[in-house]
Amino acid sequence: MLPDLERKLLRILVNYSMHRRTMPPVKLIEYLTGRAKAEITQGLESLENREFITWADKGTTQGIKILREEEDEEPQLPAQDSNNLDYWTYY
Repeated sequence: MLPDLERKLLRILVNYSMHRRTMPPVKLIEYLTGRAKAEITQGLESLENREFITWADKGTTQGIKILREEEDEEPQLPAQDSNNLDYWTYY
């Protein structure tokens, strides 16, 4: 599970790029997250290390490419109900 800042950054990048076909500038990300530029840079580097984005030019956000939009979580199987067996056996 992603930490709060990284999850928020990923959602901002995905939604902004889908609507505007470009990446948001750092000043806008600062405004939307309420975090400093150093924290945002650290969060973007964390997303890059976890392979959610690629970020070639660290000086600008325009070079960011999104690789994955969401976390891949394990699907949870429903709990087995022992009473369900009677339905299939005695139907």
